[in-house]
Amino acid sequence: MKARRLLVVGDSLAGGFPHLCFPSLLASLEPTWEITVSARGGDTLLGAGNRLAGLLAGDRPEVVLLEAGANDLLLPHLERRGGSWKMLARKLVSRGSIPANHPEAFRSLLERITRTALRGSRLVVLATIPCLGEDLRSPLNRRREEYNHVIAETAGGTGAGLADLAEPYERELHGLENPSPYLLGRFSDAFLDPLRSLTPRAAFQLSGRRGLVLTIDGVHPNPRGARLMADTVAAVLRRTT
Repeated sequence: MKARRLLVVGDSLAGGFPHLCFPSLLASLEPTWEITVSARGGDTLLGAGNRLAGLLAGDRPEVVLLEAGANDLLLPHLERRGGSWKMLARKLVSRGSIPANHPEAFRSLLERITRTALRGSRLVVLATIPCLGEDLRSPLNRRREEYNHVIAETAGGTGAGLADLAEPYERELHGLENPSPYLLGRFSDAFLDPLRSLTPRAAFQLSGRRGLVLTIDGVHPNPRGARLMADTVAAVLRRTT
């Protein structure tokens, strides 16, 4: 039987070690799918969309999963932090990871990317943004909800599928009495955390030291968070293909 082909295009939530990477876990859940991943840390919707257009020019997967949007919100947040974080944000923007700073700008861009992708594949699935810090009451997470609403509306309006990665995260995090405020701590942690998370046990220990449940730093999933994402995508594939 010929394997069905899934192309995952996203940011660092779609990349990383197998135990921190939902496409790798998805491959074990759905072995009949041939999964190709194009993940780029720090990428915004614009950057991911530009890469997707190039990938579809030479290939025609059955399903495209577009996972993007977190950095459209995080890059402006990091620039406001100042210092090295501001320098990193500006470096990412200079390479083409330009954030859509308003929900309606995000909507317009997402609609265009989705309609283009639908011409190059049988099905496009849009993924919502899981969390930006595990305190769902934070202003950044409230803004994330606006963008997720746009993602869901765009999926409905274009005929795309929806992988609501935010839903299982929110279901677990809403039950926390005292959610950790940790969100991308020291600048050096961005480079050290991958080395601190080489095994599932080490990743869980790092989460625990920071009071986190589903992520290692408020954004990037620990093995539990990655499994929730993989389970959500797997359910969409079973339901729609």
